[in-house]
Amino acid sequence: MDPYTPFCGTPPIPTELLTRWTFDPVLIAGLLVALGAGLAWAPDRQRFATAWALVAVLFVSPLCAASMALFSARVAQHILLTLVAAPLLAAALPKTRVSPVGAAAAFAGLFWMWHAPGPYQATLESDLIYWSMHLSLFAAATLMFASMRAAPEKAVLAAALTGTQLTVFAALLTLSPSPWHGWHALTTVPYGLSALADQQLAGALMWVAGGGLFMAMIAHLTWRFLRETNAGHR
Repeated sequence: MDPYTPFCGTPPIPTELLTRWTFDPVLIAGLLVALGAGLAWAPDRQRFATAWALVAVLFVSPLCAASMALFSARVAQHILLTLVAAPLLAAALPKTRVSPVGAAAAFAGLFWMWHAPGPYQATLESDLIYWSMHLSLFAAATLMFASMRAAPEKAVLAAALTGTQLTVFAALLTLSPSPWHGWHALTTVPYGLSALADQQLAGALMWVAGGGLFMAMIAHLTWRFLRETNAGHR
């Protein structure tokens, strides 16, 4: 039996990275079906198309292959997927009545689970588990942002809790004395990084990029809530 090859392929070396686009037929078909369904159903087609284009880039571009070699690339992919593409998609879809705090808790649980050593390793050994990770993270993040949009008076707390848990997780990654993921023990070497340095870079990305995005979101939600409150008192 041939050894399993991860969905995005074997870990690339730097000189071949830019050639590693992923044109898997099932992936392309799934993206096209999602595009057609979204354009036919989403109330805001422009935002949906923007979110769809970003998701497509994340899995078709060399970033997909880079995530096989560098944990920091996987974290960058997840930041863009859950904190940029998901809110865009949420803004394009109908509002939901799900509790923002409950949705934030579900997203936090999935985020911590899929980046823990055991589940993370499993995503590198099965296409089914790999896509279970990405689809569940994306769906949970989209639901969280949609619930925040529908209930801004409760969204500030949910955003603050999410920003806090991401900061704690980033701190654990950055300050850990040893790498969490044995898969990257050798894959980072061609990039001039140890597995621990790559993990610290991942933590820094999550700390700075993720924290910055949520600080901006909390400020926006607070402003929106105050504006709507003032309008209601007039």
